[in-house]
Amino acid sequence: MQIFNMTYNWKGVLSKRAETKYIILHHRGGCGDALSIHADHLKRGWSGIGYHFYVRKDGSVFKGRPIGTVGAHCTNYNSLSIGICFEGNFENEVMTDVQIKSGRELVAYIRQLYPKAEVKRHRDFSATACPGKNFVFEKISKGVTQMTIEEAMEIVQAKAGLEDETIEFLLCYKYGEELFCKLAEAMR
Repeated sequence: MQIFNMTYNWKGVLSKRAETKYIILHHRGGCGDALSIHADHLKRGWSGIGYHFYVRKDGSVFKGRPIGTVGAHCTNYNSLSIGICFEGNFENEVMTDVQIKSGRELVAYIRQLYPKAEVKRHRDFSATACPGKNFVFEKISKGVTQMTIEEAMEIVQAKAGLEDETIEFLLCYKYGEELFCKLAEAMR
């Protein structure tokens, strides 16, 4: 996963976050790039973009606030959390497959940095529908998990239509299982 850096003009000094207990998932409620969120948050009187990461519909991931700083995305929990925002309004839209994939990879990456952090929805802390009823929280919150060879075989067989004999033949190779899992993950 590639994370794109952005150059933001911050209003004031950003504070360092002393503790990270949560990774909080949001939806934007609309569309646009990370710079438009930054401009909107500046208009609200904030230091700039309040999220640490922004995941676009095309799967591209952008840095927002520096990961070690206090965010501006969840009242009373900003000093304890990392905020990830997803482009779209998941009250009435569904996520793209590439956006889900990038979200899972991003959560997995952040969990490597902060292994004790719990993944939560914005609505777990505030009276809001965010990130929306169509947000696929279970898929994204687990991050990228190692799938079993049986799950991989099922996915590849369903998507590629391979015969049992072909699957068995491919699994005979030294790295056959690993290859199958990677192929299945790409087909998901």
